[in-house]
This record gives sequence, C-alpha cells and structure tokens, in this order.
Amino acid sequence: MRTRINILILGLALMVSVAIPTGPAEAQQTGSVVGTVVTPEGAPVSGAQVTIPGTGLRQATDAQGSYRFASVPAGTWQLQAFQLGFREIRIDDVQVTAGQETRVDVTLEILPIALTGIVVSPGRRAQRQTEAPATVTRVGTDEIMGHPGGSFANALKQVKGLDFIQVGVTGVAVNARGFNSSFNNRMLMMEDGRIAVLPESGLPLGQFTPIPQLDLAGMEVLVGPGSALYGPDASSGVISLESKDPRDFPGTSAMVTAGSRSYQNVQVRHAGVADNLGYKVTAEYHSVNDFENRLNYGDAENPLWEVGTGGSFDRDADSGVDWQNQAIRGQGSLVYYMDESRVELGAGASQLNGVGQTNVGRNQFDDWTYNYLQARFTTPGWFFNLYRTQSQSGDSYALNRFTENRAANPDPSDDEIRLGSDWPSDGRLLAAEVQNQFTLGALRGSEITWGAQYRRDAVSSDRQWLTDRLTGEDVIISQLGVYGQVETPITPELRLVLAARVDDHENYDTQFSPKAGVVWSPSADQAVRFTYNRAFKSPTILQTNFWIPDFVPFVGVFHNTDGFIIRDADGGEVARLDPLTPESNQTWELGYRGVLGDRFLVDVAGYVGSYKDFMSPLTVFANPFGATIFSAEPTTAFWASGELEGQPVTNEDGGPQIPLTYWNLGEADIRGLDFGGTFIVNPRVDVKSTFSYVGLSSDPAEGGPAQEATALNSPSTKWSLGIEGREFNGFGGGATLRYVNGYNFQSGINQGKIPTHTALDLTLRYQVPGTGLHLNATAQNLFACGGESAGAERSCGIDQSYIQMVNMPALGSIFLIGARWEL
Repeated sequence: MRTRINILILGLALMVSVAIPTGPAEAQQTGSVVGTVVTPEGAPVSGAQVTIPGTGLRQATDAQGSYRFASVPAGTWQLQAFQLGFREIRIDDVQVTAGQETRVDVTLEILPIALTGIVVSPGRRAQRQTEAPATVTRVGTDEIMGHPGGSFANALKQVKGLDFIQVGVTGVAVNARGFNSSFNNRMLMMEDGRIAVLPESGLPLGQFTPIPQLDLAGMEVLVGPGSALYGPDASSGVISLESKDPRDFPGTSAMVTAGSRSYQNVQVRHAGVADNLGYKVTAEYHSVNDFENRLNYGDAENPLWEVGTGGSFDRDADSGVDWQNQAIRGQGSLVYYMDESRVELGAGASQLNGVGQTNVGRNQFDDWTYNYLQARFTTPGWFFNLYRTQSQSGDSYALNRFTENRAANPDPSDDEIRLGSDWPSDGRLLAAEVQNQFTLGALRGSEITWGAQYRRDAVSSDRQWLTDRLTGEDVIISQLGVYGQVETPITPELRLVLAARVDDHENYDTQFSPKAGVVWSPSADQAVRFTYNRAFKSPTILQTNFWIPDFVPFVGVFHNTDGFIIRDADGGEVARLDPLTPESNQTWELGYRGVLGDRFLVDVAGYVGSYKDFMSPLTVFANPFGATIFSAEPTTAFWASGELEGQPVTNEDGGPQIPLTYWNLGEADIRGLDFGGTFIVNPRVDVKSTFSYVGLSSDPAEGGPAQEATALNSPSTKWSLGIEGREFNGFGGGATLRYVNGYNFQSGINQGKIPTHTALDLTLRYQVPGTGLHLNATAQNLFACGGESAGAERSCGIDQSYIQMVNMPALGSIFLIGARWEL
C-alpha cells in the first residue's frame, strides 16, 4: 500500500514540477498580432475565442470585439476565431515579424443556429464540441425546461448512444454500450463537480438528486469509457449535471405542473448578486401516483404475491405497496466573485418515497434522504473542491424480504416484519479534488490538465447486513486518484491527446487507466477522431462488504475480499475463488463530427470493446447439503486468506451455511455504432435523429452465473426521430418518435424478453407576449406499440400500455400541463 501511495505522490510531483515555471527561457524574437472580430454587418463580437495554434496563445475578445497578442514568436502562423452561433474561421499564412505589429481583422459568418457548442466533460476543460476526443452530447437549459414537470430525465431521450429506460412517470434508468443490469453503476453521475452516488450501493443518484429542474443550467453526457480522467465507475460513460450560477441566472422564477395520475409539481428559485456576493435558493415538491404492478415471489402453482405493510396476499386485494412517488428537494449557495475567480459554499438535500427495482426484488423507499455540503474555489487555471455527501435509508425496506417474512411469520405485527426486512444504511462520502490547467508554449502550445482526487466512504448498516456486523465498526474505504491529460497540436489541423489516471484503492490493486487519441480537423467545424481507452468498474461496498449469515435459514451472504477455497467431504480442494477485483474494458473508437453546409450537424462513432473479469451475480458457490455449479457432491467453503484464513464459512453460532458471494468470471467482446444528426430546416425549425447498434462479437456464455454476468441486456438497435419548432408568434413545440428493438434481459430474478416498443411524445409551448410567463403541455407515450409484460405480443394504440423493463409496471400515456414564471 505504501509503495502505491508513493508512486501516486511521485506522479503528482512530476506534474506540479511541469506546471511551475523554473526560470526564464532563452530569449526569442517576437512580434504582436492585433485585430477585431465582427459580424458581416460590422458589429463587434465579444467573447470570441481567438487562438494561434502551436503557440499556446488564446484570448477572448473584449466588448469592442478587439484582441491583442503582445508576444508572438516570429514566423508564419494560422489564426483561428470562434464564437457560438458563428462559423469558425481559419486564416493561414499570418506573417509575424520580430518587433513589428501584424493586424488581422476577422469577420465571422452567422450560422442559422448554433450547431456546435462548448463542452467540459471530455477533457475536464472547456473546449469546442467538434474538438472533443470523445462522443459527448450537451443538453442546454432550453431543452431541459422544454419539458414540464420535475425531472431532467426526459431531456435524455434523444441523446445519441444512450439507453433510455422508463420505469415510471418520472423513474428512469440509463446505460450505454451494453451490459445493463437492475442494479447498474456503469455510468458515473456528477453534480457540480461532486461524485453523485449512494455510497452504500454505488448507484447513481437519479431521482435522489437535490437539484430541482428549475435550477439546471445544462447536462453533458459522455458516452464510452471515462476512467482516464474520472476513475472508478466511469466504465461506460459520465453524466454531468450543472446547476445555475446566481450571476448568470439572476431573478425569481417559479413553475407549477399538474397532470394525469394526480401529478403535482411545484418549484421555486430566487437568485441575485449584491456587490460581489451572489446567492440562490431553490426548492421543489413532487408527487404522482405511479404506474403499478405486482410480483409473484413464488411460482405458478404456489404463488406468493408481493405485499407491503398492511397488504393482503390475495392477488385482487390491496397489496400494501405504496406507489405514490413523492420527492422534496432543494439547494442553496453563496458565491463571492473576485474578477475572474469565485468562491462558492453550497448545500442541498432531498427526500424520496416510492418503489425501486433490485436484482432480487424491489425496495419500498420510505423517507430516504440525501444531503450534501460543498466548498469550491475557481481561479484561472485552478480548481479546488471539497465536499461531503450523506445518504440515509430512513424507514425503507425490501418488499421481497417483507413478503417472504410475512408469509413465514403470520403472527408478528407489520412493524416487526418491516424491521426484519429493512436495509438500514447511513452512507457518508468525503471527497476533495485539486485540478490545474495551463498551456505549455515550449511544447507547441500544448493544453495540460492534471489533478488529484481523494475519496473516503464510511458506511454503517446498523450492524445488520455489511461487515460492520462482523467487526462492530463502520465500513471505511479510502481511495486516491491522480490524473493528467496533454493535448498537443502537431499541426494546426492535427492534435494528439494523451491521458492517464492511476487509482489506489484499499480493497484491490492499483488501477491504471490510459487514453490516447488523435483529432484531425481538416477544415472549420470538421473533425475526425481516433481513440483508445482503458476503463474499469470497481466493486461497490455492497459487493465487497456484504455480510448477512442466515439471510434465510442455512443460507448466508458473505463478502469476497479474501477469497474462498471450496473443499469436499474428504478435505480435497474442488475449486478456488479469488478475491473480487475490478472489471475492465478496452475500447477503440473512430468518430466524425462536423457541420455539412450551414445546416446539417453529423456526429457518428464506431467502436469495438473487450471486457474481462465481469462481476458475477450473487451466487451459491458451496453447499454442505447438496450440489453446486462446482460439484455434484456436498462441499464446504473455507476462507482463503485474511483473519479467518483456513476457517470454514459458518453462521455466527458456528452452524453450516450455504454461502453466496460475488466473484469475477467471464469475458466478452462488443462492437457498435452511435449516430446523431441535426438538420436546420430554417432558424425556427430543426429535425434531430439518432441511431445506435450494439452487439456481441464474441460467443455468449452458456448457462450458469457467467451467462448472466456477461449478458448484453441491451437492444441491438434503437433510433429516434424528432422535430422541433420555435418562435411562431410565441408558440413552439415538437414531436419525438422512439424505437427500441426487443431484447433478452437477465439480472437476478428479472429475467425475460422485453418486447420491441415504439412511442410518440408531443410537446406544445407558448410564451405570453410581454411577460415572463411560459406555458407547457406534453403528452408522453401518446401513441405506443409494445407488450404489457415480458415476452408478450405487441399491440399498438393511443394510451397503449407497454413495458420497458422486466418486472416493472407497464406504462401508459402521461399528460402534463405546466406554467413557468420568470420575473
């Protein structure tokens, strides 16, 4: 451990030594370059980015559209200028003479609409979307607010490469590039620079977010491996949420939404700046009677219908499961502005009630809470971030355990059964990050980004279902990561991108995540990229520290950080399970992003990936009473290392156990294609489309836990087609048609064929002239084709019920009407 930490510190020191100037360089003859950037009508363009590739010189124009580079090495250079809403311009053969001034005035051509934007997530720095060495989509404020209600998720429906799986009115699961599950943490979620996960399970926040929709400034979705800069849990991508800054979005706003299934949502936001102090406060209340279904935890001959508190086992009676999805969330911050620097103190919290799916059944969320505290400091070239998050399960419990415990124990009260079926948890995450960005002129103006992250998770299960039950102490895991990226312009048109991250974790070996790529921009707004990434998915605390003997009589769940030896009755070794380690993947990607003519934006990427060391589902690996996948005869599990090395796996009284655990097994290769296109019909109408294909290029595993662990669990093809209109005498709106090819899904008890489904959404908007009042109406799943259950025949119609996930309710049409005021 100490050696690995020393390696990390050495790598950090090397990066710091590069970042700090060591002394004056040899004198170089220079001249100056000055000019203005204007529109075709001669109006100044402020904030335009002007660069001279190969020198590291970059500058934004002032209010008069002027720029000035005082020290440009003598020679012949290219000058580039860009601003959102305009076409990039490149001026070749700019002659710079030592001691003289060269004037270069630039006229930018206005595009019908901004087809390219600025993104941050691919390189952890602001850069043009066409220059990004990854598949990334930016979802702006207007797109987010174009959907009434209390969820940002609907704005993700047309993100290229993303599996969008709706499981309720506002409940959504997302995934990218295969290998989905009912307990999926392959995509990392970030919120304002915070790692946004539930520490006890590793799952992304999703509906637990404390950010109201009204306070969202934008989202970025990075599809594909992201570990080189983001570390664990970015195996398939990153979703980053950015809330509104008080200075950029001042004023008071409110939104009220109502709709079908007793939908209610109220949001308010107030922000402002007094002198140099900015502030904001936001809050949201949300409630809806969600779609319902009922699971059978028995079989056809002996059904055991799901029940909650107060429920009846009679299939036609009240189940007792509370399907009212209810959330309260909000956040606030104070920001002190200092020229180009800012210091921010923020806090937020949420509380959620509803139903959530797991691999073994479903959870009843009852006052599950999440909160955070954060301090951030940003100054040119530097970013410092310190935050703490906490997740507490409240009175939540597992419906599958409650059902089984109630059936086996009819006499105790519901409260007693619930207490025996809960998953008490208190998960705390403490994290800090420092990041630096600078330009290294000596290396052809290379853009350097480097940083370090520290994370400490502390989780208590109230000494019930994690190893704190065994040790009497909270589960505490620390990890440290160091990352860096260098983007070097080989020529004005060709850039080399090299990145790497080293992560040190207490429970497994140091992980190295490299990235390499080239981006070729033969002309303005055209880029071809070729990249290689290695990423890893770390085991969660749930997977490494699960400990609950006699989960049911004679059956227990045991953590796998020490490995197991499986022996027969004579003591002979039958099999051996190594300690759980991260799953890894290597991906090669070839992509193109460009503007064709003035009206057509194309973004397409093809990729191949190799995955290994998948993590198995929770599986029996020994059985002192019978057969297992390893032996037809009874076997006993022994600890292979650690404090219990050589001892048999037993319950707390020394009794025999049929043990379940997680381990690594299986490999798979995939190939796929993601496409996104936007066609600007005119400044008021555009058409968007997406298409994705993913498939296994290796033979699938047959039978046993390997088959489930390596199951693709994703549609081979999906597409969407949408049209959007705006500014028709205050009216706007759109229509989106989505198609998802049917596919097999295997994840714990959730097994079956998800039928092919198609759905049409409509939106209508109106801004009352001369006011800040916006009216919105939407009809989701207005017309749909699909099956009402796994493997069911498809039917089509208005308000047609259909499923998008096995063992979750069939969805019907959802109608919402909202009003938003901006004062």
